[in-house]
Amino acid sequence: MAAFDIEVSSPVAAGFTAGLGGPHVGTHTPPAKWYIEYGMDLGAQEGSTVRAAFDGHVTVFHPHDPAADTSRIYGAQVFVRAPNDMMGGFYTHMKDVPAGLGADSAVSRGDELGSVLQFPGTAPHLHMALVEILGGAPAPDDRYRGVDNMYDFFLETARSDAATDVRFQQDGSPPVVGNGGDGGGPAPLHLATVRGVQQGLVLLGYSPGVVDGIDGPNTRAAVIAFQADHGLPQTGQCTDVSLATLASLLIAGGHQVDGV
Repeated sequence: MAAFDIEVSSPVAAGFTAGLGGPHVGTHTPPAKWYIEYGMDLGAQEGSTVRAAFDGHVTVFHPHDPAADTSRIYGAQVFVRAPNDMMGGFYTHMKDVPAGLGADSAVSRGDELGSVLQFPGTAPHLHMALVEILGGAPAPDDRYRGVDNMYDFFLETARSDAATDVRFQQDGSPPVVGNGGDGGGPAPLHLATVRGVQQGLVLLGYSPGVVDGIDGPNTRAAVIAFQADHGLPQTGQCTDVSLATLASLLIAGGHQVDGV
């Protein structure tokens, strides 16, 4: 079974407030399904947009039924698997799921899945869990391994749209975060790509919108703001001297870059 890498980013970057408990804590205790036991409660303001943390396709969708809400089970539920069916995620405590999203829908990292729903008396949060499927789905239950080592990663990156490579080993060991999975720290920013430029802008405090690799109006506006702040021609295109300036500022801030 070959290891694989997938880009992962925060599902609640814009509204994160605090971590409210990770796997095996509080109500996330065995015996329970992986999506409960390995749950990560990411506190966020009610109504905050929830975005897909990785590319994949929806396998199960349960719409929000307010009449069925309880203090532990409430809001829409969305299960997503990676394109290779070797890992997946679960999102719940959501409302306002976009029309058309359902089983078999393809989602890209950063796509909107809904917004955070608050249950009375409970701090608003997104409940999220990850699982690795050894050998790929379909698989017997004992091949589903809940991921219990990424809660700190989501807390550390909660307010950023930037993605990090996570390597799923496919050998039963925990996934490894950063640098293509070799454990050497965050993956470098690929500034030869639009996505890499977007990630770099976010790290420097600019707002290119969703980090999606698309050179849209929000990205161009963020580039123009960056160029204006650094005395560069305001073209909206991050090339030549603008790209070199972006790279030098990121390196000075301790980030790894390539493609310049």
